[in-house]
Amino acid sequence: MNRCRFRRIRLISTIVAFLGLGLCAAVAPAAEGPLLRYTGALRPLPPAAESAGESAQAVAYRQPAGPVPSVAPPGDDRFSGRVPIETAVQYALANNPEIQAARYRARALGARVPQAASLPDPMLMTSIFLESIETAAGPQEVALSLSQKFPWFGKRGLRSQVAYHEAMAAYARVTALELQVMERVKRAYYDVYFLQHAIDVVRTLEPRLADVREIARTKVETSKAGLESVLRVEVELSGLATRIVELEQTKTDAQVRLATLLHLPPDARIEAVPVAARSEVGRTARLLVDLAEAYQPELQARRREVARDQTSVDLACREYWPDVTVGFNWFEMGSQGLSPVATGDDAYALAVGVNLPIYRGRLDAAVRESRYNTMRSRREYSAALDRVRGDVEALYARFQEHDRILAILGSEIIPRAERTLELSIEAYRLDKLSFQQLIDTYRTLLNYRIDFHKREALREQIVASLERAVGTTVTGGPAAGAQADSPAPPAP
Repeated sequence: MNRCRFRRIRLISTIVAFLGLGLCAAVAPAAEGPLLRYTGALRPLPPAAESAGESAQAVAYRQPAGPVPSVAPPGDDRFSGRVPIETAVQYALANNPEIQAARYRARALGARVPQAASLPDPMLMTSIFLESIETAAGPQEVALSLSQKFPWFGKRGLRSQVAYHEAMAAYARVTALELQVMERVKRAYYDVYFLQHAIDVVRTLEPRLADVREIARTKVETSKAGLESVLRVEVELSGLATRIVELEQTKTDAQVRLATLLHLPPDARIEAVPVAARSEVGRTARLLVDLAEAYQPELQARRREVARDQTSVDLACREYWPDVTVGFNWFEMGSQGLSPVATGDDAYALAVGVNLPIYRGRLDAAVRESRYNTMRSRREYSAALDRVRGDVEALYARFQEHDRILAILGSEIIPRAERTLELSIEAYRLDKLSFQQLIDTYRTLLNYRIDFHKREALREQIVASLERAVGTTVTGGPAAGAQADSPAPPAP
């Protein structure tokens, strides 16, 4: 009898072990596939969506995710010579570690959805009696029980919805981070662009000052001017050399900042293209605000958080209802019992149980917590909406300011300053203008030309900030009439 009992024990233990291994193999994680990135920042606004007022959720999430674009390392032709802004942005989106970390975080949160929707693991338990329990059918030797807990109707669905909204908020913040990185890349790129042009302006106007020095030397030789005129010109030339050194150092700082954003070595010296296409914002401030309310990814994330907290309130209210546990029990009976009528037939039993949610204080506190979180997330959404509206209005006003000033500088001020300098040099040669007036005219032209390129870069940087604030493209590409409205300064 003991020998048969131990055989049954070993058999049951083997069955339990194989069941455990089978369950572990069933839930083993799958091999990691290619990283799926979010729909991506700065999708052009679909015309149908713009006209029909398509919801933000539909536009933000209806496109399937694609693999991370493969961009060649900086050793290839993409990074030789002048680098277009599109190449720099593409490389940053594919290689910036902050964006990659945010994508992995979103994927990790997305993996919580099936976990929240799943049933808890069933419970398999075996009991071996050290002392057999005698019954009329025979002694009880071994008992097996299998039970499964079933949450109350709707609990699993609500938990999965909470996890889903959390994951979608994370995906929206991936796009928000992409927009921020794109803005920082464009700002650093156009800093390099401005500094390149500023250095070129100084070097281009430097020969004119050298011509003035020759005129001053001629005047000294003919006793029409003192030696101080030549010395003052040489001081001015030395000041230009100092300014070039300062601009080159500032340019190096901007290049280091740009290389860091692209996840490149800090000694990578990226040069901007000599002529950048000028973008035009073809929408009014009111329309940009409306687009931001619908498409700004940070606002989409806030709306998802509100939906998450509202669902959490429903879930907390469901906790007042009990969970149901269903079980099945099997008892193995021995045939060598004390009773003369012992048959040794095994016994079976079904079990049903519920938990008792009787601690109302805890349940009430959970509901209050969820409601407070909902009110908090709604206020955070309202605050974020106010910030976005203010940012869009302020950025659009600054864009209009730089756009108008560029038009005036390019079409009126700089051409007249160029002509004034030419006439001033000739007047100084004929002793009709003082040296100080000539230097002031030269400095005025130099400052206006540098200011033109600075505002040109600031204008494009504001466009990048607008696209970050709105959440979608705000330009229709380079304007065909850009040169007519605000022409570039003529070459000296």
